[in-house]
Amino acid sequence: MSICDGCGAEVDAEHIRRRIERLELATRYRPVHISTLLIGAAPPSRAEEYIYTSEKEGSELQHAGIFLVYAVECPPADRSSATEAVRRAAPTLLKRVQFSYKPKSIVLFSAPTVDLVPSLQGAGFGEQLILSNGVPFAELPDFARFGASNRS
Repeated sequence: MSICDGCGAEVDAEHIRRRIERLELATRYRPVHISTLLIGAAPPSRAEEYIYTSEKEGSELQHAGIFLVYAVECPPADRSSATEAVRRAAPTLLKRVQFSYKPKSIVLFSAPTVDLVPSLQGAGFGEQLILSNGVPFAELPDFARFGASNRS
């Protein structure tokens, strides 16, 4: 068993393999310039629900300058621990946003990402945050809704 750098859990080789596959897929569709960064708590447990497994969706996002990432890079073993996992991952995610992603706008989705709001605002990303009435969207929002009316 080894420790996963994506989630900090003690895991087997299969867990590491799945994480690397998700990272490779996301990297394939990462836009050169990220217009909108979508940040969720953790990827779905089922591989077929991961948006980058669809070449069509991945390409559409890439061409639109949209990049989907997760605060925690691995699905949590138990969804009730997602909030704490997001809190632990916040400093690393913030560095990725500042130094790697550099997005024009940031959309948070899923309840556990609420703790990212003060961190992102404190780091100067308050103007870039797109929220739903001051909090993250409950689920991955419809891309067509992004605009000034959703800013908080």
